[in-house]
Amino acid sequence: MQRPEKTGAKSTDTNRKGDFWEYHVALQAWKRGAEVFMNIGRTGKTDLVLEWQGKLLRVDVKQMRQQNGCWKSCGRKKFGSHHVLVNPETEEIRWIKGWIPAGWENFW
Repeated sequence: MQRPEKTGAKSTDTNRKGDFWEYHVALQAWKRGAEVFMNIGRTGKTDLVLEWQGKLLRVDVKQMRQQNGCWKSCGRKKFGSHHVLVNPETEEIRWIKGWIPAGWENFW
């Protein structure tokens, strides 16, 4: 027995959600006055490079997931890049607690 199909748009690419959140973070950073440089490939530990107030920062964008009633980050912390977390329900952007880069505390 087949399950009924759900109507509406369907993501057929596993990278689509990641791409969406990277663009979301890039646009929000741009709105806050940062210059944004995007990685055009799937390899490497950096999704975006932000330049703001004379500082450069390599960023890895992660979608948060809900676990036991709390929102947590997906993926492993990569050295050399700072994680930016995005809540997929609220679209809130934030740093990992305890891993906020100096001088960027109030950026998000």
